[in-house]
Amino acid sequence: MAEKRKGGFARLAAFILGGAIGAIGGLLFAPRSGKETRERFKERAEEMVEEGRKSYEEQRGRVLELASEKGQELKGRIEEARERLTAGVESASKAVRERIEQVGGKAEETAEKTKEKAEREAEEKTE
Repeated sequence: MAEKRKGGFARLAAFILGGAIGAIGGLLFAPRSGKETRERFKERAEEMVEEGRKSYEEQRGRVLELASEKGQELKGRIEEARERLTAGVESASKAVRERIEQVGGKAEETAEKTKEKAEREAEEKTE
């Protein structure tokens, strides 16, 4: 894409340069008086400046449009990534909660068995 822009800019620059050279050559070799030649040169320069402005505005509009499109595309990608991340965090959180419940249940079971064992041992000692 960068090559496209370089090629377009090179063509535009070549067009403007060619137009300028042609205009200058035509004015210099035309059989007119110095005053007429200067007037025509001034008019042509003003035309070229106006063409340059138009071309600048067109390119500026294209760049702004492209930037807007790319910005929207990037915004969409960021939103998708955020959604995937949120889903991943929720899934991991659920898995951790389930594991905690499993471990908690086993811990309670172990504590209960240990308590029962301690009570049995205490009873055996008293007998």
